[in-house]
Amino acid sequence: SSGINAEWPLRPGHYLGPNRYTRDKYMTDNEVAQWAINLTLFHWGIHGWVVYAMVAIILGFLSFRKGMPMTMKSCFYPLIGDRIYGWIGDLIDVFSILTTLFGVCTSLGLGTMQVNNGLNYLNEDIAVSTTNQVIIIWCITAVATTSVVTGIGVGIRRLSE
Repeated sequence: SSGINAEWPLRPGHYLGPNRYTRDKYMTDNEVAQWAINLTLFHWGIHGWVVYAMVAIILGFLSFRKGMPMTMKSCFYPLIGDRIYGWIGDLIDVFSILTTLFGVCTSLGLGTMQVNNGLNYLNEDIAVSTTNQVIIIWCITAVATTSVVTGIGVGIRRLSE
């Protein structure tokens, strides 16, 4: 989510500069701007989400049609067969958990910096500092934990309203 909020709005400006697609000196500003939008949609558009869709389709098929566990090792069943139930499957699951953890931590860190800068923009008395960012992380973690502990009927529903 942080990538969508931080990177997506900046990309067209990045592509407005000189690059291999806009080198033509006869292009108008509107044509260069259109190329910038096209390149942004190419990098942040539907094909970027295909990876997630492929994993979801494979997991859904193998879980609901073949009765396999809904874990990442199940995605490798067509490739390595029953070896997913051994140490190789455990290694795949550990690797997927760690990469998910690192991805969540990255998003939380980037989002925290955005929130800290936004609060500083609204009120200059709130400094952009590591201490404030740690406080923001604790607040976000507390809200997320409370939401998960209270369940879908209460916590998640309140967050979505």
